[in-house]
Amino acid sequence: LKRLGSGDSKRRKMDRMPSPGAQAVQIVSNTWARDSHDLFDFEALQLHTKNLTASGSVQCIRSGTDVQLLNEHATPPPGSDQLLRLVQRGGALWVDKALPPANSKKLWLVVRDLAPCGQKLTEGDIIKLGRFKFRIRQVAASACDGVQPELRLDDNCASCMIDVTKDDEHLTCRICLLDGHGEDDPLISPCLCKGSVEYVHLGCLRHWIRGRLNLSDNASGSYFYRPLACELCKGLYPAYVQGPDGRAPLAEVPKTKPPFIALENMVRDSMQHSSRGLHVISLADNKLLKLGRGHESDVRISDVSISRCHATIRVHEGQVVLEDNNSKFGTLIAMKKPRLLDTANTISIQVGRTVLSLSLQRYAEQVYSPMPQVVPGNAQDERALRLLLLTGSSREEGGFQGFPPDWQGGAAQGAQGTPQETQPDEEL
Repeated sequence: LKRLGSGDSKRRKMDRMPSPGAQAVQIVSNTWARDSHDLFDFEALQLHTKNLTASGSVQCIRSGTDVQLLNEHATPPPGSDQLLRLVQRGGALWVDKALPPANSKKLWLVVRDLAPCGQKLTEGDIIKLGRFKFRIRQVAASACDGVQPELRLDDNCASCMIDVTKDDEHLTCRICLLDGHGEDDPLISPCLCKGSVEYVHLGCLRHWIRGRLNLSDNASGSYFYRPLACELCKGLYPAYVQGPDGRAPLAEVPKTKPPFIALENMVRDSMQHSSRGLHVISLADNKLLKLGRGHESDVRISDVSISRCHATIRVHEGQVVLEDNNSKFGTLIAMKKPRLLDTANTISIQVGRTVLSLSLQRYAEQVYSPMPQVVPGNAQDERALRLLLLTGSSREEGGFQGFPPDWQGGAAQGAQGTPQETQPDEEL
């Protein structure tokens, strides 16, 4: 009877198991106890860890440090933070932002848990080092076509027009105080100033900009560019000037040797980057670009959330890739669209102070053999069946082991109401 009961429990367990070919997402959540600038300390020893399993469309929320899964249509409890959603669509599972998207937190992919050779960078990507953010403005992974960096921080790049047909007898450069256009050095009006200080020679303004940006001539042509403003009217100077021969940069920047990358800093720090700017760094000659707080970093960021050597950028197999250097607060890249989960890769997503590791698993087909069903014929046959179950005997073809072959038939016929001759108790 005990074995019969265990067989029933096995059948109930098999009924609860996913059907063959079903898929589920194993989720491991780690939450940092501190809530500071949406950071997660990857070196912390005391983390709140929880294992969850989702087999369909669900939403993931956090109440304090406890991470829970709710039905996709359920209302989250008051005071909880919505982390992300798992959406089942077309037989596949996708990771997406929580609803509504306007109030949801941004999802960040943890670079250290992505591909072993680094994360490929494309134009428009946003990377986050600690609490400092960069936008990838331009990427040139090869030296073809002789492309040069675009000195623009906005999509609409204004230009200053050069008009050499205007009478320049009474026009004076406000820097050198000379009248008229110079040889290959026209007068331009680059800002909002009017009157006697409206015009300036292009060469004079370029010399002033070069000194302010501290542009140095180096072999690779790496530099930091930021838009400058007029000291009188406070209007920003344009990035380009438009003349008869075409468009040219207002600032005379060094010629960058490709491949290169242009990073726009999006978050200000108190020491170096007081405004938006553009880091143009050449990756020629297998250069390893270092980003961090240390003095040896190519892009130095003076922020307490940045490690000394936080991350690196290099060219690998014709692609510009980003790699984390085991930093304390991690290297992240913004997830711009829903991401498809697959069984080959496990991804980690940071949402605020919580990191969720998601892995997709598929259940293979399992073969299950049910327990034999035997119907007793009369009281003696029922006693024999109980004795059979207690002694661990099993049914074989042609009858039960240890019993005459006609006993099984008698049991079957007895179940139909036909009296059968049974064996004496002594033989049993």
